[in-house]
Amino acid sequence: MTYRTKQFRFAASCAAMALGLVASAAQAQTAEAGSDSTADAPAEGDIVVTAQKREQRLQDVGIAVSVLSEKDLQNRSITSATDVVGAIPNLKFNAYSSSQVVFNMRGVSQNDYGDQQEPPVAVYQDDSYASSITTASFPVFDLARVEALRGPQGTLFGRNATGGAVQFISNQPTDTAEGYLSLTYGRYNQTIIEGAVSGPLGGNLSARISGIYNRDDGYIENITPGQKDRGANNHWAVRGIFAYEPSGTFKAKLTLRYAQADRERQAGIYNYAPTCPNAQFQGEFLSPTASCGYWGTTGTAGPGYFNPAIAASQGGNPWATAGTGDAYVDRKLFGATLRLDAEIGSLDLVSITDYQHMDKFYIESGDGQPELPYVEAVTPPPSGPCAPPAASVTCYASGTVFYQGAKVNQVSQEIRLSHTSDRNFLTFGGFAMIIDGDYRAKYAVPFIAYDPRVNFTQRTESFALFAQDEFELSDKVKLIGGLRYWRDSKEGDYTATQPLPLYALSLHFGPGGISYTDLTGTNTPASWTYGAGTSGVTITPDAASPTFDGVTARAELDYKPSNNTLVYLSYNRGSKSGGFTFSTGTPFPSQLVDTLNNLAYQPETLNAYEVGFKSTLAPGTTLNISAFHYDYQNYQAFVQVGFTQVVRNLPAKSQGIELDFTARPAPGLTFQLSGSYLNTEVRNVLLPDGVTVVTHDLPQSPEFSGGALVRYEFDFGGGKAMLQADALFQSSMCFTVMCAPVEREGGYAVANGRVGYTTADDRISVAVFVNNVFNRDYRMYAFDGSLYWGDTLGVYAKPRTWGVSLRYNFGN
Repeated sequence: MTYRTKQFRFAASCAAMALGLVASAAQAQTAEAGSDSTADAPAEGDIVVTAQKREQRLQDVGIAVSVLSEKDLQNRSITSATDVVGAIPNLKFNAYSSSQVVFNMRGVSQNDYGDQQEPPVAVYQDDSYASSITTASFPVFDLARVEALRGPQGTLFGRNATGGAVQFISNQPTDTAEGYLSLTYGRYNQTIIEGAVSGPLGGNLSARISGIYNRDDGYIENITPGQKDRGANNHWAVRGIFAYEPSGTFKAKLTLRYAQADRERQAGIYNYAPTCPNAQFQGEFLSPTASCGYWGTTGTAGPGYFNPAIAASQGGNPWATAGTGDAYVDRKLFGATLRLDAEIGSLDLVSITDYQHMDKFYIESGDGQPELPYVEAVTPPPSGPCAPPAASVTCYASGTVFYQGAKVNQVSQEIRLSHTSDRNFLTFGGFAMIIDGDYRAKYAVPFIAYDPRVNFTQRTESFALFAQDEFELSDKVKLIGGLRYWRDSKEGDYTATQPLPLYALSLHFGPGGISYTDLTGTNTPASWTYGAGTSGVTITPDAASPTFDGVTARAELDYKPSNNTLVYLSYNRGSKSGGFTFSTGTPFPSQLVDTLNNLAYQPETLNAYEVGFKSTLAPGTTLNISAFHYDYQNYQAFVQVGFTQVVRNLPAKSQGIELDFTARPAPGLTFQLSGSYLNTEVRNVLLPDGVTVVTHDLPQSPEFSGGALVRYEFDFGGGKAMLQADALFQSSMCFTVMCAPVEREGGYAVANGRVGYTTADDRISVAVFVNNVFNRDYRMYAFDGSLYWGDTLGVYAKPRTWGVSLRYNFGN
């Protein structure tokens, strides 16, 4: 029986078991089973969140939460999961394509781009947890709101998260027929079609079907003849939600999701950036006239291509490339979630059964220069004419050929029970999950005859038991306490081979054994298998199937001196499971033993202390302030060791202050301001020279960042007009803990504008928008490749873009 068959059976049996439990309980429901949780239901106009797995006013929750409403999402033209970072303080992301995204919250992240790695900032689509950096980014459409919870979420949420959680919450089926259709056209022939239809189907059944189609020509101009522009969208997605509610005490909801990208040109979107290793073997940018002794070049990367016009670091166009070869993403994501809600006596029960499948292939050939066609395991010539129609252009030996393929199945089951009384709200339950993945990858540098290939599998079996209680000591004081016990069992099997001379070696790590073959003569013995003598390898096959467990906790004291003011003091202990560093490349032969010994890494634990203040100063005017201190144990740092990128456990700390202010000082006028200060450090960071040890900031942790928005709505022409401007600012920061000079990004500010009009009946709305009004060039991603081929991979955010949107609402 295959793993997939087992997972299907597991999901089906969990759903059937939960359905049987809920149905039988609903039949036994007594007349006194009504929940009194509606007593504290939010009033009209309040911002509602589900940060504690029930609906509450934002201002009543002692957690730093940022919320984007449906209107906010529309007015900011948000169409992908990563678009939300421009609207939420202390939320960043690191991405070299649309399919590889790591969210960063208050500096908490992990930059390992392996598909098998779970991110420390958990991402949810409704009740469905995204366990991979590939599934953490997806098309955004027909949402009710987005909630970003900052800080460890170690008790109520399905998966442990040290950084926080981002929830994307969909619009739900309605009991009357309604829907909308939205069309957007913009620069680079951007075409977005989005819509939804919702309503009753009869027999206590209702449904909502929505979808999006998004394509454009790409914002990165390719100057090589015959090559298409890069950075282009080409994807679509659909979601169906079916709700069945035969009584006030039982509800079943099935959500089906599917997204697909076909040869989407969201790969290899790098600007050409010649760099040279310094004394610590970290990259520094080269001017057009500067020489690099390491590569023996002047103003170029190692292969020798010279073109300052497309090198932003040399004053060229940041949105241009000369890259050739394959550069695309194929991605298919499917998900199905069954949620059951029922009242069982004095208990409210929630059952969530979720299944996901991901099939993805990503490839980038090139790093911004025109390159000769890649042939696996063949060393290319230094240069030669490009293929027609670019035969007049000189192509060079490729600096990078990188691909990742993944097929992943995930199934999970969560059961939550809650009890509400006059002064008490208790929640307890359990969570179980299986993630089964099959992966292949390559990180080759044909230019120096380095051409590895890796294949590996990883299986995770996880379960957790949790409980949290909210107890009102008085009308003004509430005590919250929670505990969660989690246990993960993992199994990994990894094989990597590099066949070409100079770096020729192979290695294997798995529960069946450990072995290597080194054809360079660097290691003694040249071939070794676990149990066959001394080699310096200390890791054992048992490390390929480890079990990790731990306890996370929450303790909070809330004080409400008035109905409009909350002061809270909290302690949250979060943790993230250990795992494996299965690099996409093989190590230098001299680092082979060290790499094997450090394939496994330990869980990280984050102890977070926070004090916060939330106040409603007037209707529509709120001021929220929080201050926090984070103390890490075994922070999982993603570092560079020769040709491999690995995770090492290091000590780290972080502390900061955040502010959110919203005011509506006049009819139709909205003003929002957010800001944050961060002070972070990661100690014992070993630089690539193998000698220098430094202390650096956590990745993507600017000292200062903030945002502002002004929106004015007024009556005009029988309808309502809208003017909006928003801006985002951040100070300088580094993309990695290694913080090479080429991985440092200076401070920047980005501004956007929008003008809209809506008819009096709210049926038709039209808007014109401009993003990045001042055409600011800044990077979303950077990776130091100076040691490999003398270039830094940098992904620049889109330049100034514009567009017009038209939306039609129908029904009620």
